[in-house]
Amino acid sequence: MSLLDTIKAARDEAEEAGTLPTPGKKDAKAEQPAANDEATSSASGFSKRSAARAKPTREAAGSVRPTSEKEKTKEEKKAERERKRTESDVAYEASQIILKQQEGYDKARRLWWILVGVGLACTLASWGIMRYMQTTSGGTLAENEFLAAASLGLMVLAYVLIIGAFIYDIRKIRPMRKHADEVTSAMTDKRRKRLIAEEEQRKKESKKK
Repeated sequence: MSLLDTIKAARDEAEEAGTLPTPGKKDAKAEQPAANDEATSSASGFSKRSAARAKPTREAAGSVRPTSEKEKTKEEKKAERERKRTESDVAYEASQIILKQQEGYDKARRLWWILVGVGLACTLASWGIMRYMQTTSGGTLAENEFLAAASLGLMVLAYVLIIGAFIYDIRKIRPMRKHADEVTSAMTDKRRKRLIAEEEQRKKESKKK
């Protein structure tokens, strides 16, 4: 047997045993990685393009602002200030109505004004006496001593009355104001307005009588 016949016989036996790879299988294995590489490259390119497109979109969306945002903010702030001012005025007026309705408030308030008024009058009188003593020097020593003592006495009395009015306000009137504020705070805005309307109606009816 020749060498060529021996090689051919060995190849035929290998093909029958299945140990010799066929050209079709080799090509399929070679094509599969290429297909995977192409799919990976396509997916990577698609994701890069998507990211590149998405970033400017977000930036563009974030840069969009209403043209009248500042104007709206100013209007809202102004409306909020006006609303708070109105509520504060209504609450104060309602508190004053409740305060005046308390028993003994008018009398206490009148006494406070008397103390303050007399204290201021004594202060003015003391200053007047001191001014008189500075402008005129023709009086006797006894008269000058009497005027000086009177001026000092009036000044001390003025301090006593004014300080007494301050203490009286703290001890007597301030608790009434605090009570009125607490009652007003517990009311709704609608109830406060109704109280003010009722008080105005009562004043109109009292004027007609």
